[in-house]
Amino acid sequence: MSRPVAPVAVLGAGNGGCAAAADLGRRGFEVRLWSRSPARLAPLRERGGVGYTGVLGEGFTPIGLVTDDLGAAVAGAGLVLLTVPTSAHEPVAGLLAPHLRPHQLLVAMPGHTLTLIPAALRRHGIGRPVLAETGTLPYICRMADPATVRITVASRHLAFAAFPAREAERARAAVAPLYPAIAPVATVLDTLFLYANAIHHPPATLLNAGRIEATGGDYSHYHDGISPAVGRLIDRLDEERRAVAAGLGVDTPRFVDHFFRMGYTTAAARDTGLAYEAFHRSEPDRWIAAPPSLAHRFLDEDVPFGLVPLAELGRFAGVPTPGMDALVHLATVATGRPYRRDGLTLGRLGLAGTEPGALARLLADGFPD
Repeated sequence: MSRPVAPVAVLGAGNGGCAAAADLGRRGFEVRLWSRSPARLAPLRERGGVGYTGVLGEGFTPIGLVTDDLGAAVAGAGLVLLTVPTSAHEPVAGLLAPHLRPHQLLVAMPGHTLTLIPAALRRHGIGRPVLAETGTLPYICRMADPATVRITVASRHLAFAAFPAREAERARAAVAPLYPAIAPVATVLDTLFLYANAIHHPPATLLNAGRIEATGGDYSHYHDGISPAVGRLIDRLDEERRAVAAGLGVDTPRFVDHFFRMGYTTAAARDTGLAYEAFHRSEPDRWIAAPPSLAHRFLDEDVPFGLVPLAELGRFAGVPTPGMDALVHLATVATGRPYRRDGLTLGRLGLAGTEPGALARLLADGFPD
């Protein structure tokens, strides 16, 4: 496989960013790793890179530049990989805009915030922004210690789209050398509907709230926390997700089919059609601990940036989402956080009052001049 001459900038030094830096670096790509947090970078700087364990073996990837200077990380890079949580997409896009050059491709891994990143770039002076994104993080991974990431699976199927969609082939050609598992879909609306965390993290967290608060999350989130009853709720939310997608002309797979296609569960689990079986036969997810408290991205990210936009798109398409609406309400009551007010609403995306036909044109062609 040929290697790009230009470096790859990885923005975000959490689980996903460290996994990407370790994986790409060990495969011969020149990687720069950025985070806004000097404290987060300190152990990585001290070690000089990222250690890794799991499916990639056990080793260490030196990183030539580990920095909190965004301009230094991005200067001269060919690809800029955005691996920060979805809640950080808008502010990081604003920080990035002055440094991003026309030849550089920004790739959100994962994306699924629809027009939020392009709209933020546009507000900060980039007239016709181009974005590529995947529907999920390329890895199941968690930090084993502050400078070592444990990777249990590298996804074998990454849904991939571009905004605007007419740039899809150029984006695919740029990203495929790094991630051959990318599988193009029509638009970033397709990748949004593949945001599976939205339909399983919030119910599994809320229905185990007492257990989380009593034990500090001392149990396996997926294997112990997803019981048959929790699984049935996930299945119902999945039905709503697929109904909203169909209402907007998007054919999105069942959660269990998507989970299997990525390599996260067994064919036997897929064939049951049940989320409970998919998680209970998922070896990569078996060891992952539950959140230590309700103040965790399983609610703080996956409700406002997952369930809220799905429910908003349901109203846009005229498709009811009673399960999603109930979970958003219960999460707001349980945590005291105004998830719907602060979430990814159509107004925040700049799409309030947009007609479905206009949305299709926007996703295909981008913002008008």
